[in-house]
Amino acid sequence: MLKSVLKHYWFTGAATVAVVASAAYFVAVGEPDSKRKTVKNPKSKPKNKLSGLINEGNTCFINATLQALASCPIFFNWIDSVLTRKTSDITEHYLRTTCSLNMTMAVINNQHPTIDVHTFNSRQLIQSLEKHGWNLKSEEQDAHEFFNMLSTTIDEEINKNNKISKGISIDEQATTSVCQPNSSSPFRGYLASQLCCLSCGHKSVRYDAFECLSIPLPKLDVRNAFTMLNVEGLLKQFLAAETVGEVQCDSCSLKNGKSVFLKQLSLGKLPQCLCLHIQRCDWTNAGQLTKRQDLVRFSEELNVGNFVYTNRLSGNFKPVTYRLRAVVEHLGMADSGHFVTFRRNIVDGRTRWFYTSDTFTRTATFDEVLKSSPYMLFYERCT
Repeated sequence: MLKSVLKHYWFTGAATVAVVASAAYFVAVGEPDSKRKTVKNPKSKPKNKLSGLINEGNTCFINATLQALASCPIFFNWIDSVLTRKTSDITEHYLRTTCSLNMTMAVINNQHPTIDVHTFNSRQLIQSLEKHGWNLKSEEQDAHEFFNMLSTTIDEEINKNNKISKGISIDEQATTSVCQPNSSSPFRGYLASQLCCLSCGHKSVRYDAFECLSIPLPKLDVRNAFTMLNVEGLLKQFLAAETVGEVQCDSCSLKNGKSVFLKQLSLGKLPQCLCLHIQRCDWTNAGQLTKRQDLVRFSEELNVGNFVYTNRLSGNFKPVTYRLRAVVEHLGMADSGHFVTFRRNIVDGRTRWFYTSDTFTRTATFDEVLKSSPYMLFYERCT
């Protein structure tokens, strides 16, 4: 279900027949209609179970993303606190999508005060997004695209009257702090893009907001199609320094006014929740669309201290640790398939891992999680 973003992300490889068959089963069959209720169920589900989400017709990309978001307590609590601060009139008229998301996450986490069901539908959330002008009725959609769509809409609803700058340029000698509105999403971070003129040494830095870092895979090695990668290595490659030519330097004395710059990306403002998207789309030399099957290793904790702008400036690379909350995986081919999620949830005071595929949910081991092929990774900051 990645067709809508083919012009942005390219894929190589193919999935097995068994994977496709499994994906088709969950998309087409799901749970029995008798379970599809959105009211209090006298026989409520066990407290160690999550609620599944009904596939409304090629909406597994929505369900997978919602399960991942619901696994992030910082994000869930932020949404709840935003709605608590708003009056009922404002909530009713301007925060429809935010309210629908809040309700959906509460239900699937088994935390809603009145709705206790085995399966739930996201129809209300979908309708609220369509009222914002989004088209969710096309046959093929994408989890990463939906995450960006949802983030944009929530930001518009909550900060309707606020003007948020997309980028902030400051001189290297000026303060490097970045101010965020109090109601910014926990996924909101800033990339610091530092430019250094190789002719005169003048430096400047620009901050650009992000909710998700979309990380490309390295160029495919045709001699080894199934390469072994890791998230830390992909981040290092994504944030590596590069030279940029023909750039106007305001303080350079070159006659033509242009010089070669060294560009260095860093994490300028760290988000509380970190979302990483692994780009798995590619085109072959023959013009065939394929899905990259590269094995990308990840662990329960991710240290990004080496990529933080202030750490690089000071040379003090103190650790900055994020803990894994969810993994969204795409099963199938480049232009079709199914999205599933491995996610955390707290049961009886203990954190447990679950596997979710539309209406189907079950407990999972962390070894299963580590063996998945990540398309999106969701983290929360712990240090």
